[in-house]
Amino acid sequence: KLPKKNIVISLGPNSAKHEFVSTGAAKQLQEMGFSLFATKSTSDYLSKHGVSCSLVYKPLIKKEPNVLTLLQAGKMDMMINVPDSMDSNGMTDGFKMRRGAIEAGVPLITDIKTAIFTCAAIHRKWLRESSGKSFWDVCSWQEYVEIIERLN
Repeated sequence: KLPKKNIVISLGPNSAKHEFVSTGAAKQLQEMGFSLFATKSTSDYLSKHGVSCSLVYKPLIKKEPNVLTLLQAGKMDMMINVPDSMDSNGMTDGFKMRRGAIEAGVPLITDIKTAIFTCAAIHRKWLRESSGKSFWDVCSWQEYVEIIERLN
């Protein structure tokens, strides 16, 4: 299921944050009009690099807006959660966030490369549809043959 409006981003390692911004994935999401929600360190990094996003709190921080509350309310369309190292507090927060996404039926991406390629694919679809072309050009075999015959 493709996201329609709101995406939660929580990138553990700094290398993942850097890669997400430097490849243009974050800007692509912003260009397509998605509202980005990010946890503290990810939000700080994105904001520092010119990507606007709203801060959401991790599950163990009992403040609102909390990522679990937003997931349970059905307000998120996709979650990108790249786990950090074996920091036990991070694993607990990360586990709760990933579990919350699954329980809410929200698509979950846990790998930075997959996140970047997914953003690129969604962006390509958006560009094609924005220019008035349909993304899926599916025709019957007969329709393809007719097109080829007209071109000859």
